Amino acid sequence: MTSVVTVSLSRPIRVHELRPGDIFAFPDAPHTALTVLDTREIAVSSELTLVHLTLTGCEPISLPRTTQVTPLRMVRNVALKCLLCGKPTETELNLPRDGEPISVVCDDHDPTGTAVPAA
Repeated sequence: MTSVVTVSLSRPIRVHELRPGDIFAFPDAPHTALTVLDTREIAVSSELTLVHLTLTGCEPISLPRTTQVTPLRMVRNVALKCLLCGKPTETELNLPRDGEPISVVCDDHDPTGTAVPAA
């Protein structure tokens, strides 16, 4: 089993980091979970870009791209190189639950000793 070292994602994120399938809440309404169906950026001027969010169960909203929200679910496929051999490894993480990835040790270095040695 691949071992991933992570750090907690306890910080708010900016709305432009959201993708379809993500679930978030506004800091002043932490128990109102909103699911993103679609995102699109709209350049209003050189100073202002809005993120247009289509959400489940409510009207679409547009927010400045720097608006901070609390992530509740953000599943991402993360590609990292094994610290021990450099082998590329891809792992799926739910960042608010699992944390942000720092490093990985691939299956070839299974600490139980059951892994097949690399060729």
